[in-house]
Amino acid sequence: MAYLALYREWRPQTFRDIVGQEHVTRTLRNAVEAGRTGHAYLFCGSRGTGKTTTAKVLAKALNCLDRNGPEPCNRCVNCQSITEGYSVDVVEVDAASNRGIDEIRDLREKVKFAPTTGQFRVYIIDEVHMLTNEAFNALLKTLEEPPRHVVFILATTEPHKVPLTILSRCQRFDFRRISPDEITGRLREVAAGAGIAADEEALLLIARAAEGGMRDALSILDQGAALGEMKVTAEDVHNILGTVRLDILSRMAGYLAAGETGPALRLIGELTGTGKDLRLFAREMAAFLRAIILERVSPGDSGGGVWGDALKNVPGAADFSEERLIRAVDILIKAEQEMKWGSLPGVILELALVKACRPEITYDLSSLAARVAALEEKLKNFVPEKSGNLLVDRSVSNEPYKALQSFTEATGRLRQPEGVPDKTGAQYEPDQTGEVQRLVETMPEDTISRELHGEAGRESVPGVSLEQVRAAWGDIMEALRKERPPIYPNFIKAVPLQVQEHSLIAGFPEGAELAYAMAERPENKKYFEELLGKFFSGEWQVNYRFYQGEIHMPAVRTEPANDISRRFNGKEIIPEDETELSSLFDDE
Repeated sequence: MAYLALYREWRPQTFRDIVGQEHVTRTLRNAVEAGRTGHAYLFCGSRGTGKTTTAKVLAKALNCLDRNGPEPCNRCVNCQSITEGYSVDVVEVDAASNRGIDEIRDLREKVKFAPTTGQFRVYIIDEVHMLTNEAFNALLKTLEEPPRHVVFILATTEPHKVPLTILSRCQRFDFRRISPDEITGRLREVAAGAGIAADEEALLLIARAAEGGMRDALSILDQGAALGEMKVTAEDVHNILGTVRLDILSRMAGYLAAGETGPALRLIGELTGTGKDLRLFAREMAAFLRAIILERVSPGDSGGGVWGDALKNVPGAADFSEERLIRAVDILIKAEQEMKWGSLPGVILELALVKACRPEITYDLSSLAARVAALEEKLKNFVPEKSGNLLVDRSVSNEPYKALQSFTEATGRLRQPEGVPDKTGAQYEPDQTGEVQRLVETMPEDTISRELHGEAGRESVPGVSLEQVRAAWGDIMEALRKERPPIYPNFIKAVPLQVQEHSLIAGFPEGAELAYAMAERPENKKYFEELLGKFFSGEWQVNYRFYQGEIHMPAVRTEPANDISRRFNGKEIIPEDETELSSLFDDE
Protein backbone atom coordinates (compact mmCIF):
# COMPACT_ATOMS: atom_id res chain seq x y z
CA MET A 1 0.00 0.00 0.00
CA ALA A 2 1.29 3.49 -0.87
CA TYR A 3 2.45 5.67 2.00
CA LEU A 4 -0.10 8.17 3.30
CA ALA A 5 0.95 11.51 4.68
CA LEU A 6 0.36 11.90 8.40
CA TYR A 7 -2.37 14.50 7.96
CA ARG A 8 -4.30 12.03 5.76
CA GLU A 9 -3.62 8.94 7.80
CA TRP A 10 -4.55 10.65 11.06
CA ARG A 11 -7.55 12.61 9.78
CA PRO A 12 -10.28 12.60 12.48
CA GLN A 13 -13.10 10.16 11.75
CA THR A 14 -15.58 11.24 14.43
CA PHE A 15 -16.77 14.50 15.93
CA ARG A 16 -14.96 13.55 19.13
CA ASP A 17 -11.58 13.39 17.36
CA ILE A 18 -11.79 16.91 15.90
CA VAL A 19 -9.45 19.19 17.85
CA GLY A 20 -10.12 22.78 18.81
CA GLN A 21 -13.62 23.20 17.33
CA GLU A 22 -15.86 22.22 20.23
CA HIS A 23 -18.38 24.97 19.46
CA VAL A 24 -18.93 23.48 15.99
CA THR A 25 -18.90 19.77 16.77
CA ARG A 26 -21.25 20.11 19.73
CA THR A 27 -23.87 21.90 17.61
CA LEU A 28 -23.64 19.37 14.79
CA ARG A 29 -23.80 16.40 17.16
CA ASN A 30 -26.93 17.76 18.81
CA ALA A 31 -28.53 18.42 15.41
CA VAL A 32 -27.75 14.91 14.14
CA GLU A 33 -28.98 13.24 17.31
CA ALA A 34 -32.22 15.25 17.28
CA GLY A 35 -32.75 14.79 13.54
CA ARG A 36 -32.74 18.56 12.93
CA THR A 37 -29.91 18.96 10.46
CA GLY A 38 -30.12 21.86 8.04
CA HIS A 39 -30.10 21.72 4.26
CA ALA A 40 -27.12 24.09 3.81
CA TYR A 41 -24.04 24.81 5.93
CA LEU A 42 -21.19 27.27 5.46
CA PHE A 43 -17.89 26.38 7.16
CA CYS A 44 -15.50 29.37 7.42
CA GLY A 45 -11.96 29.45 8.74
CA SER A 46 -8.27 29.55 7.91
CA ARG A 47 -6.41 26.65 6.36
CA GLY A 48 -5.98 23.42 8.30
CA THR A 49 -8.63 24.09 10.93
CA GLY A 50 -10.86 21.11 10.05
CA LYS A 51 -13.54 22.41 7.67
CA THR A 52 -13.40 19.58 5.11
CA THR A 53 -12.82 16.98 7.81
CA THR A 54 -15.91 18.11 9.71
CA ALA A 55 -17.93 18.07 6.48
CA LYS A 56 -16.97 14.43 5.83
CA VAL A 57 -17.71 13.40 9.41
CA LEU A 58 -21.14 15.05 9.12
CA ALA A 59 -21.77 13.24 5.83
CA LYS A 60 -20.90 9.92 7.48
CA ALA A 61 -23.13 10.67 10.46
CA LEU A 62 -26.07 11.42 8.14
CA ASN A 63 -25.64 8.22 6.07
CA CYS A 64 -24.30 5.78 8.70
CA LEU A 65 -26.21 2.48 8.79
CA ASP A 66 -25.22 1.67 12.38
CA ARG A 67 -24.85 5.04 14.02
CA ASN A 68 -24.05 5.15 17.73
CA GLY A 69 -25.84 8.29 18.87
CA PRO A 70 -24.51 11.25 16.87
CA GLU A 71 -21.18 9.59 15.99
CA PRO A 72 -20.66 7.50 12.83
CA CYS A 73 -19.67 3.87 13.36
CA ASN A 74 -16.88 3.91 10.71
CA ARG A 75 -17.53 0.20 10.11
CA CYS A 76 -20.54 0.09 7.78
CA VAL A 77 -20.18 0.21 4.01
CA ASN A 78 -21.40 3.82 3.83
CA CYS A 79 -18.86 5.08 6.39
CA GLN A 80 -16.00 3.21 4.78
CA SER A 81 -16.88 4.38 1.25
CA ILE A 82 -17.03 8.00 2.42
CA THR A 83 -13.72 7.61 4.27
CA GLU A 84 -12.04 6.12 1.21
CA GLY A 85 -13.55 8.78 -1.05
CA TYR A 86 -15.56 6.66 -3.49
CA SER A 87 -19.11 7.09 -2.16
CA VAL A 88 -21.57 8.12 -4.87
CA ASP A 89 -23.76 9.84 -2.29
CA VAL A 90 -21.05 12.29 -1.19
CA VAL A 91 -19.87 14.58 -3.97
CA GLU A 92 -16.84 16.83 -3.42
CA VAL A 93 -16.59 19.83 -5.74
CA ASP A 94 -13.46 21.99 -5.99
CA ALA A 95 -14.87 25.43 -6.73
CA ALA A 96 -11.43 26.74 -7.66
CA SER A 97 -11.37 24.55 -10.78
CA ASN A 98 -15.15 24.21 -11.30
CA ARG A 99 -16.18 27.81 -10.89
CA GLY A 100 -18.26 28.49 -13.96
CA ILE A 101 -21.99 28.56 -14.56
CA ASP A 102 -21.88 25.38 -16.66
CA GLU A 103 -20.60 23.30 -13.73
CA ILE A 104 -23.32 24.68 -11.45
CA ARG A 105 -25.98 23.93 -14.05
CA ASP A 106 -24.74 20.35 -14.21
CA LEU A 107 -24.91 20.16 -10.40
CA ARG A 108 -28.49 21.45 -10.45
CA GLU A 109 -29.48 18.62 -12.77
CA LYS A 110 -27.85 15.94 -10.62
CA VAL A 111 -29.37 16.99 -7.27
CA LYS A 112 -32.69 15.60 -8.47
CA PHE A 113 -31.40 12.03 -8.25
CA ALA A 114 -32.09 10.16 -5.02
CA PRO A 115 -29.23 8.73 -2.93
CA THR A 116 -28.22 5.15 -3.70
CA THR A 117 -27.25 3.61 -0.34
CA GLY A 118 -27.79 6.30 2.27
CA GLN A 119 -30.49 8.71 3.33
CA PHE A 120 -28.87 11.90 2.07
CA ARG A 121 -26.93 13.07 -0.93
CA VAL A 122 -24.25 15.45 0.39
CA TYR A 123 -22.51 18.05 -1.79
CA ILE A 124 -19.27 19.44 -0.33
CA ILE A 125 -18.19 22.56 -2.27
CA ASP A 126 -14.67 23.55 -1.18
CA GLU A 127 -13.31 27.11 -1.66
CA VAL A 128 -16.80 28.24 -2.59
CA HIS A 129 -15.72 31.89 -2.76
CA MET A 130 -13.98 31.10 -6.07
CA LEU A 131 -17.30 30.70 -7.90
CA THR A 132 -18.21 33.41 -10.38
CA ASN A 133 -21.15 35.73 -9.79
CA GLU A 134 -23.11 33.95 -12.50
CA ALA A 135 -22.44 30.60 -10.84
CA PHE A 136 -23.60 31.95 -7.47
CA ASN A 137 -26.79 33.25 -9.06
CA ALA A 138 -27.45 29.88 -10.69
CA LEU A 139 -26.99 28.17 -7.31
CA LEU A 140 -29.33 30.46 -5.37
CA LYS A 141 -32.66 28.78 -6.01
CA THR A 142 -31.33 25.26 -5.54
CA LEU A 143 -29.56 26.28 -2.34
CA GLU A 144 -32.70 27.89 -0.97
CA GLU A 145 -35.10 25.03 -1.69
CA PRO A 146 -33.14 21.84 -2.42
CA PRO A 147 -34.76 18.38 -2.54
CA ARG A 148 -35.35 16.85 0.89
CA HIS A 149 -32.56 14.32 0.38
CA VAL A 150 -29.86 16.93 -0.42
CA VAL A 151 -27.49 18.66 2.02
CA PHE A 152 -25.05 21.33 0.87
CA ILE A 153 -21.83 21.96 2.83
CA LEU A 154 -19.88 24.98 1.59
CA ALA A 155 -16.33 25.61 2.83
CA THR A 156 -14.26 28.77 2.40
CA THR A 157 -11.25 30.57 3.80
CA GLU A 158 -12.60 33.96 2.68
CA PRO A 159 -16.25 34.30 3.69
CA HIS A 160 -16.26 38.03 2.89
CA LYS A 161 -16.15 37.11 -0.80
CA VAL A 162 -19.33 35.04 -0.59
CA PRO A 163 -22.45 37.01 -1.63
CA LEU A 164 -24.89 37.90 1.12
CA THR A 165 -27.64 36.09 -0.75
CA ILE A 166 -25.68 32.86 -0.27
CA LEU A 167 -24.79 33.59 3.35
CA SER A 168 -28.42 34.18 4.27
CA ARG A 169 -29.39 30.72 3.01
CA CYS A 170 -26.80 28.81 5.07
CA GLN A 171 -26.07 28.02 8.69
CA ARG A 172 -22.66 29.56 9.23
CA PHE A 173 -19.94 28.04 11.43
CA ASP A 174 -16.66 29.87 12.02
CA PHE A 175 -13.70 27.58 12.66
CA ARG A 176 -11.10 29.23 14.89
CA ARG A 177 -7.36 28.77 14.75
CA ILE A 178 -6.25 25.86 16.88
CA SER A 179 -4.23 26.88 19.94
CA PRO A 180 -0.55 25.87 20.24
CA ASP A 181 -1.33 23.74 23.30
CA GLU A 182 -4.01 21.81 21.42
CA ILE A 183 -1.72 21.32 18.44
CA THR A 184 1.10 20.12 20.69
CA GLY A 185 -1.20 17.59 22.36
CA ARG A 186 -2.38 16.25 19.01
CA LEU A 187 1.19 16.05 17.68
CA ARG A 188 2.22 14.12 20.76
CA GLU A 189 -0.62 11.68 20.20
CA VAL A 190 0.15 11.22 16.49
CA ALA A 191 3.89 10.83 17.10
CA ALA A 192 3.26 8.10 19.67
CA GLY A 193 0.85 6.29 17.35
CA ALA A 194 3.16 6.55 14.33
CA GLY A 195 6.28 5.47 16.23
CA ILE A 196 8.03 8.84 15.95
CA ALA A 197 10.37 9.97 18.74
CA ALA A 198 9.91 13.73 18.98
CA ASP A 199 11.48 16.14 21.47
CA GLU A 200 9.07 18.30 23.45
CA GLU A 201 10.87 21.43 22.26
CA ALA A 202 10.49 20.25 18.67
CA LEU A 203 6.74 19.83 19.13
CA LEU A 204 6.50 23.33 20.61
CA LEU A 205 8.38 24.78 17.65
CA ILE A 206 6.11 22.98 15.20
CA ALA A 207 3.00 24.20 17.01
CA ARG A 208 4.26 27.80 16.87
CA ALA A 209 5.17 27.57 13.19
CA ALA A 210 1.81 26.04 12.24
CA GLU A 211 -0.01 29.30 13.14
CA GLY A 212 -3.20 27.51 14.14
CA GLY A 213 -3.34 24.98 11.28
CA MET A 214 -3.26 21.30 12.22
CA ARG A 215 -2.52 20.16 8.66
CA ASP A 216 0.61 22.33 8.53
CA ALA A 217 1.76 20.99 11.89
CA LEU A 218 1.36 17.36 10.83
CA SER A 219 3.17 18.05 7.55
CA ILE A 220 6.16 19.54 9.41
CA LEU A 221 6.21 16.56 11.79
CA ASP A 222 6.12 14.21 8.79
CA GLN A 223 9.03 16.03 7.17
CA GLY A 224 11.02 16.03 10.40
CA ALA A 225 10.50 12.29 10.83
CA ALA A 226 11.85 11.71 7.33
CA LEU A 227 14.87 13.94 8.01
CA GLY A 228 15.78 12.43 11.36
CA GLU A 229 14.84 8.82 10.59
CA MET A 230 11.77 8.78 12.85
CA LYS A 231 13.48 11.06 15.39
CA VAL A 232 12.53 14.72 15.44
CA THR A 233 14.71 17.22 17.30
CA ALA A 234 14.48 20.98 17.71
CA GLU A 235 17.52 21.42 15.47
CA ASP A 236 15.79 19.42 12.72
CA VAL A 237 12.74 21.67 12.95
CA HIS A 238 14.90 24.80 12.72
CA ASN A 239 16.63 23.40 9.63
CA ILE A 240 13.30 22.58 7.99
CA LEU A 241 11.67 25.92 8.73
CA GLY A 242 14.74 28.15 8.39
CA THR A 243 14.10 29.61 11.84
CA VAL A 244 16.67 30.37 14.56
CA ARG A 245 17.07 28.90 18.00
CA LEU A 246 15.23 30.46 20.91
CA ASP A 247 18.48 31.38 22.63
CA ILE A 248 19.40 33.53 19.61
CA LEU A 249 16.09 35.38 19.87
CA SER A 250 16.77 35.86 23.58
CA ARG A 251 20.26 37.21 22.86
CA MET A 252 18.96 39.68 20.30
CA ALA A 253 16.28 40.86 22.72
CA GLY A 254 19.04 41.44 25.28
CA TYR A 255 21.03 43.52 22.80
CA LEU A 256 17.97 45.64 22.04
CA ALA A 257 17.29 46.11 25.75
CA ALA A 258 20.86 47.27 26.41
CA GLY A 259 21.07 49.35 23.23
CA GLU A 260 24.11 47.36 22.06
CA THR A 261 24.08 48.06 18.34
CA GLY A 262 27.40 46.41 17.52
CA PRO A 263 26.63 42.92 18.90
CA ALA A 264 23.17 43.05 17.32
CA LEU A 265 24.62 43.74 13.88
CA ARG A 266 27.29 41.06 14.31
CA LEU A 267 24.57 38.55 15.16
CA ILE A 268 22.77 39.45 11.93
CA GLY A 269 26.03 38.83 10.09
CA GLU A 270 26.27 35.36 11.65
CA LEU A 271 22.71 34.53 10.61
CA THR A 272 23.39 35.71 7.07
CA GLY A 273 26.48 33.52 6.93
CA THR A 274 24.49 30.42 7.90
CA GLY A 275 21.88 31.10 5.22
CA LYS A 276 18.98 32.03 7.49
CA ASP A 277 16.01 33.88 6.06
CA LEU A 278 16.36 37.38 7.52
CA ARG A 279 12.76 38.28 6.78
CA LEU A 280 11.62 35.23 8.71
CA PHE A 281 13.98 36.23 11.53
CA ALA A 282 12.43 39.72 11.67
CA ARG A 283 8.98 38.13 11.93
CA GLU A 284 10.15 35.73 14.65
CA MET A 285 11.83 38.54 16.57
CA ALA A 286 8.69 40.65 16.48
CA ALA A 287 6.64 37.69 17.73
CA PHE A 288 9.16 37.07 20.53
CA LEU A 289 9.05 40.69 21.73
CA ARG A 290 5.25 40.60 21.50
CA ALA A 291 5.28 37.58 23.82
CA ILE A 292 7.42 39.54 26.31
CA ILE A 293 4.91 42.40 26.24
CA LEU A 294 1.95 40.06 26.78
CA GLU A 295 3.74 38.29 29.61
CA ARG A 296 4.13 41.64 31.37
CA VAL A 297 0.70 43.13 30.82
CA SER A 298 -1.25 39.87 31.08
CA PRO A 299 0.78 37.01 32.57
CA GLY A 300 -0.31 33.64 31.27
CA ASP A 301 -1.76 34.94 27.99
CA SER A 302 1.50 35.15 26.05
CA GLY A 303 1.58 31.53 24.93
CA GLY A 304 4.69 31.19 27.04
CA GLY A 305 4.68 27.41 26.68
CA VAL A 306 5.47 27.80 23.00
CA TRP A 307 8.57 29.85 23.80
CA GLY A 308 9.78 27.62 26.62
CA ASP A 309 12.03 29.40 29.13
CA ALA A 310 13.38 31.84 26.53
CA LEU A 311 11.10 34.65 27.75
CA LYS A 312 12.64 34.40 31.22
CA ASN A 313 16.24 34.30 30.00
CA VAL A 314 16.43 37.65 28.21
CA PRO A 315 19.54 39.50 29.49
CA GLY A 316 18.67 42.87 30.98
CA ALA A 317 14.94 42.38 30.46
CA ALA A 318 14.22 44.65 33.43
CA ASP A 319 15.73 47.59 31.50
CA PHE A 320 13.45 46.96 28.53
CA SER A 321 10.51 49.29 29.14
CA GLU A 322 7.12 48.57 27.63
CA GLU A 323 7.36 51.72 25.51
CA ARG A 324 10.65 50.56 23.98
CA LEU A 325 9.29 47.04 23.49
CA ILE A 326 6.27 48.33 21.61
CA ARG A 327 8.47 50.61 19.50
CA ALA A 328 10.83 47.72 18.66
CA VAL A 329 7.93 45.49 17.59
CA ASP A 330 6.56 48.27 15.40
CA ILE A 331 9.97 48.84 13.78
CA LEU A 332 10.47 45.12 13.08
CA ILE A 333 7.00 44.69 11.59
CA LYS A 334 7.58 47.60 9.22
CA ALA A 335 11.03 46.26 8.33
CA GLU A 336 9.59 42.82 7.56
CA GLN A 337 7.12 44.39 5.14
CA GLU A 338 9.84 46.47 3.47
CA MET A 339 12.12 43.43 3.18
CA LYS A 340 9.45 41.64 1.15
CA TRP A 341 9.91 44.05 -1.76
CA GLY A 342 13.33 45.60 -1.09
CA SER A 343 16.46 44.62 -3.02
CA LEU A 344 18.67 44.77 0.10
CA PRO A 345 16.75 43.02 2.89
CA GLY A 346 19.84 42.71 5.06
CA VAL A 347 20.41 46.46 5.05
CA ILE A 348 16.75 47.12 5.87
CA LEU A 349 16.93 44.80 8.88
CA GLU A 350 20.22 46.30 10.10
CA LEU A 351 18.82 49.83 9.96
CA ALA A 352 15.73 48.66 11.82
CA LEU A 353 17.85 47.17 14.61
CA VAL A 354 19.90 50.37 14.88
CA LYS A 355 16.69 52.36 15.29
CA ALA A 356 15.41 49.91 17.90
CA CYS A 357 18.69 50.04 19.85
CA ARG A 358 19.09 53.82 19.73
CA PRO A 359 15.81 55.73 19.89
CA GLU A 360 17.72 58.98 20.33
CA ILE A 361 18.83 59.06 16.69
CA THR A 362 15.29 59.32 15.33
CA TYR A 363 12.69 61.96 16.02
CA ASP A 364 9.38 60.30 15.32
CA LEU A 365 6.73 60.27 18.03
CA SER A 366 7.53 56.73 19.16
CA SER A 367 11.24 57.47 19.63
CA LEU A 368 10.49 60.67 21.54
CA ALA A 369 8.08 58.76 23.75
CA ALA A 370 10.74 56.12 24.39
CA ARG A 371 13.29 58.78 25.36
CA VAL A 372 10.84 60.49 27.71
CA ALA A 373 9.99 57.13 29.28
CA ALA A 374 13.69 56.45 29.84
CA LEU A 375 14.10 59.84 31.54
CA GLU A 376 11.07 59.22 33.75
CA GLU A 377 12.48 55.84 34.72
CA LYS A 378 15.78 57.46 35.76
CA LEU A 379 14.00 60.17 37.73
CA LYS A 380 12.08 57.63 39.82
CA ASN A 381 15.19 56.80 41.85
CA PHE A 382 16.90 60.19 41.53
CA VAL A 383 17.86 61.99 44.73
CA PRO A 384 19.34 65.48 44.25
CA GLU A 385 22.65 66.10 45.99
CA LYS A 386 22.71 68.63 48.78
CA SER A 387 24.88 71.56 47.83
CA GLY A 388 26.75 73.52 50.47
CA ASN A 389 28.29 76.00 48.04
CA LEU A 390 25.43 78.49 47.92
CA LEU A 391 26.57 80.63 50.84
CA VAL A 392 26.23 84.35 51.46
CA ASP A 393 29.60 86.07 51.76
CA ARG A 394 28.98 88.95 54.20
CA SER A 395 32.51 90.29 53.74
CA VAL A 396 31.71 91.43 50.21
CA SER A 397 29.48 94.29 49.28
CA ASN A 398 25.87 93.68 50.20
CA GLU A 399 24.54 95.60 47.25
CA PRO A 400 21.43 93.79 46.07
CA TYR A 401 21.77 91.84 42.87
CA LYS A 402 18.94 90.63 40.69
CA ALA A 403 19.93 87.08 39.82
CA LEU A 404 17.20 86.39 37.31
CA GLN A 405 15.79 89.02 35.01
CA SER A 406 12.06 89.34 35.38
CA PHE A 407 9.87 88.43 32.49
CA THR A 408 7.02 90.82 33.10
CA GLU A 409 7.19 92.52 29.72
CA ALA A 410 5.90 89.36 28.03
CA THR A 411 2.36 88.14 28.34
CA GLY A 412 3.58 84.55 28.18
CA ARG A 413 4.42 82.43 31.20
CA LEU A 414 7.57 80.33 31.49
CA ARG A 415 6.93 76.65 31.97
CA GLN A 416 9.19 73.61 32.18
CA PRO A 417 8.44 71.10 29.37
CA GLU A 418 6.48 68.05 30.46
CA GLY A 419 8.63 64.95 30.85
CA VAL A 420 11.90 66.97 30.61
CA PRO A 421 13.83 67.33 33.88
CA ASP A 422 15.34 70.63 34.94
CA LYS A 423 19.08 70.95 34.43
CA THR A 424 19.64 70.85 38.17
CA GLY A 425 17.59 67.68 38.55
CA ALA A 426 15.30 69.36 41.10
CA GLN A 427 11.65 70.26 40.82
CA TYR A 428 10.54 73.88 41.25
CA GLU A 429 7.99 74.49 43.96
CA PRO A 430 6.34 77.75 44.99
CA ASP A 431 8.20 79.63 47.70
CA GLN A 432 5.61 79.88 50.43
CA THR A 433 7.81 81.52 53.06
CA GLY A 434 9.64 84.16 51.00
CA GLU A 435 12.99 82.69 52.09
CA VAL A 436 14.22 82.39 48.51
CA GLN A 437 13.41 86.03 47.77
CA ARG A 438 15.30 87.23 50.86
CA LEU A 439 18.26 85.04 49.97
CA VAL A 440 18.50 86.39 46.44
CA GLU A 441 18.13 90.04 47.50
CA THR A 442 21.01 89.80 49.97
CA MET A 443 23.32 87.65 47.86
CA PRO A 444 26.47 89.35 46.47
CA GLU A 445 26.72 89.66 42.72
CA ASP A 446 29.97 87.74 42.25
CA THR A 447 28.73 84.86 44.42
CA ILE A 448 25.64 84.37 42.28
CA SER A 449 27.72 84.66 39.12
CA ARG A 450 30.04 81.91 40.32
CA GLU A 451 27.13 79.68 41.29
CA LEU A 452 25.34 80.14 37.96
CA HIS A 453 28.32 79.98 35.62
CA GLY A 454 31.25 78.54 37.57
CA GLU A 455 34.68 80.13 37.28
CA ALA A 456 33.85 81.36 33.80
CA GLY A 457 31.25 83.65 35.32
CA ARG A 458 33.93 85.93 36.75
CA GLU A 459 35.46 86.37 33.31
CA SER A 460 32.14 87.09 31.56
CA VAL A 461 31.68 90.42 29.88
CA PRO A 462 28.47 91.92 31.26
CA GLY A 463 26.19 94.21 29.36
CA VAL A 464 24.19 91.97 27.00
CA SER A 465 20.53 92.49 27.77
CA LEU A 466 17.36 90.77 26.71
CA GLU A 467 16.45 93.81 24.60
CA GLN A 468 19.75 93.60 22.73
CA VAL A 469 19.29 89.92 21.98
CA ARG A 470 15.74 90.50 20.79
CA ALA A 471 16.82 93.39 18.61
CA ALA A 472 19.44 91.21 16.93
CA TRP A 473 17.22 88.13 16.78
CA GLY A 474 16.22 88.73 13.16
CA ASP A 475 19.87 88.96 12.06
CA ILE A 476 20.69 85.85 14.08
CA MET A 477 17.89 83.91 12.38
CA GLU A 478 19.01 85.17 8.96
CA ALA A 479 22.56 83.99 9.61
CA LEU A 480 21.23 80.64 10.76
CA ARG A 481 19.10 80.35 7.62
CA LYS A 482 22.12 80.88 5.39
CA GLU A 483 24.49 78.60 7.30
CA ARG A 484 22.12 75.81 8.40
CA PRO A 485 19.00 75.80 6.20
CA PRO A 486 17.73 72.35 7.38
CA ILE A 487 17.29 73.47 11.00
CA TYR A 488 16.13 77.00 10.27
CA PRO A 489 12.36 76.10 10.25
CA ASN A 490 12.74 74.78 13.80
CA PHE A 491 14.70 77.68 15.32
CA ILE A 492 12.48 80.32 13.69
CA LYS A 493 9.76 79.27 16.17
CA ALA A 494 11.95 80.17 19.15
CA VAL A 495 11.96 83.53 20.93
CA PRO A 496 14.42 84.83 23.55
CA LEU A 497 12.77 84.76 26.96
CA GLN A 498 15.53 85.53 29.43
CA VAL A 499 19.17 86.63 29.36
CA GLN A 500 21.63 86.45 32.24
CA GLU A 501 25.05 87.62 31.09
CA HIS A 502 26.05 84.88 28.57
CA SER A 503 23.20 82.52 29.38
CA LEU A 504 20.07 82.56 27.20
CA ILE A 505 16.72 80.89 27.75
CA ALA A 506 14.82 80.55 24.47
CA GLY A 507 11.17 79.59 24.39
CA PHE A 508 9.08 77.49 22.05
CA PRO A 509 5.27 77.77 21.89
CA GLU A 510 3.23 74.87 23.17
CA GLY A 511 2.70 72.34 20.40
CA ALA A 512 6.16 72.80 18.87
CA GLU A 513 7.56 69.61 20.39
CA LEU A 514 9.35 68.55 17.23
CA ALA A 515 11.07 71.93 16.83
CA TYR A 516 12.08 71.78 20.51
CA ALA A 517 13.55 68.29 20.03
CA MET A 518 15.56 69.37 16.99
CA ALA A 519 16.93 72.40 18.83
CA GLU A 520 17.93 70.18 21.78
CA ARG A 521 20.09 67.94 19.61
CA PRO A 522 23.69 68.36 20.86
CA GLU A 523 25.14 69.37 17.50
CA ASN A 524 22.37 71.93 16.85
CA LYS A 525 22.59 73.37 20.35
CA LYS A 526 26.37 73.72 20.13
CA TYR A 527 26.12 75.46 16.77
CA PHE A 528 23.52 77.94 18.08
CA GLU A 529 25.69 78.75 21.11
CA GLU A 530 28.64 79.43 18.80
CA LEU A 531 26.41 81.59 16.60
CA LEU A 532 25.43 83.72 19.60
CA GLY A 533 29.12 84.07 20.40
CA LYS A 534 29.74 85.52 16.95
CA PHE A 535 27.12 88.22 17.54
CA PHE A 536 27.83 89.07 21.19
CA SER A 537 31.29 87.52 21.82
CA GLY A 538 32.10 85.16 24.64
CA GLU A 539 30.96 81.62 25.31
CA TRP A 540 27.19 81.27 25.52
CA GLN A 541 24.96 78.69 27.13
CA VAL A 542 21.48 78.10 25.74
CA ASN A 543 18.54 76.33 27.39
CA TYR A 544 15.05 75.85 26.03
CA ARG A 545 11.58 76.00 27.57
CA PHE A 546 7.98 75.95 26.44
CA TYR A 547 5.80 79.02 27.03
CA GLN A 548 2.10 79.75 27.06
CA GLY A 549 0.32 82.79 25.67
CA GLU A 550 1.79 85.31 23.25
CA ILE A 551 5.16 87.07 23.24
CA HIS A 552 5.51 90.32 21.29
CA MET A 553 8.82 90.53 19.48
CA PRO A 554 10.18 93.64 17.70
CA ALA A 555 9.33 93.64 14.02
CA VAL A 556 12.15 92.15 11.98
CA ARG A 557 12.80 93.85 8.70
CA THR A 558 13.26 91.50 5.80
CA GLU A 559 16.03 91.87 3.27
CA PRO A 560 13.87 93.70 0.67
CA ALA A 561 12.89 96.27 3.33
CA ASN A 562 16.56 96.89 4.12
CA ASP A 563 17.28 97.48 0.45
CA ILE A 564 14.47 100.05 0.19
CA SER A 565 15.72 101.76 3.34
CA ARG A 566 19.18 102.16 1.86
CA ARG A 567 17.73 103.60 -1.35
CA PHE A 568 16.06 106.44 0.59
CA ASN A 569 19.02 107.13 2.93
CA GLY A 570 17.31 105.49 5.86
CA LYS A 571 14.42 107.98 5.92
CA GLU A 572 11.02 106.77 7.01
CA ILE A 573 8.53 107.09 4.14
CA ILE A 574 4.88 107.42 5.06
CA PRO A 575 2.81 108.01 1.90
CA GLU A 576 -0.62 109.54 2.32
CA ASP A 577 -2.22 107.27 -0.27
CA GLU A 578 -1.36 104.57 -2.77
CA THR A 579 -0.92 107.13 -5.59
CA GLU A 580 1.90 108.82 -3.72
CA LEU A 581 3.50 105.43 -3.00
CA SER A 582 3.50 104.47 -6.68
CA SER A 583 4.93 107.87 -7.66
CA LEU A 584 8.04 107.19 -5.64
CA PHE A 585 9.06 104.59 -8.18
CA ASP A 586 7.97 106.43 -11.34
CA ASP A 587 11.33 108.14 -11.76
CA GLU A 588 12.96 104.82 -12.24
